[in-house]
Amino acid sequence: MEVLRKRSFMQIGTSRLAAGLFTALAMSLTAGTASHALDGGLGADVVASKMTPKQKNAYFAGVVEGLAYARYIKDGKKTDPGMKCILDWYYESEGTAQKITLALAKFETYPANAVIAAMVAKQCGD
Repeated sequence: MEVLRKRSFMQIGTSRLAAGLFTALAMSLTAGTASHALDGGLGADVVASKMTPKQKNAYFAGVVEGLAYARYIKDGKKTDPGMKCILDWYYESEGTAQKITLALAKFETYPANAVIAAMVAKQCGD
């Protein structure tokens, strides 16, 4: 996070978004769910039960980075408070990945990214 605060977001924003989206897609392909990833959503059940912890963390980071960038654009290219809240929630809060995994297991019929987006909205607003 300190690096983000010291550098202009625009210098790294596009690459972070691309990396996040690529990571999310790559993790879905690795989990054997390419059709889900390409047709609108990776099922929460697949992420919760078939991905390894390393794959889950990469997928979660990709979704969170994408949501943070979307919030940055929505907020008129301001990093604070929305984008900062999202990134701090995921990277700085203890146990966030485990909370996401539990939520995915609970809401297994929903797309994984929608479950994560709902958690972000609850924590940081829309």
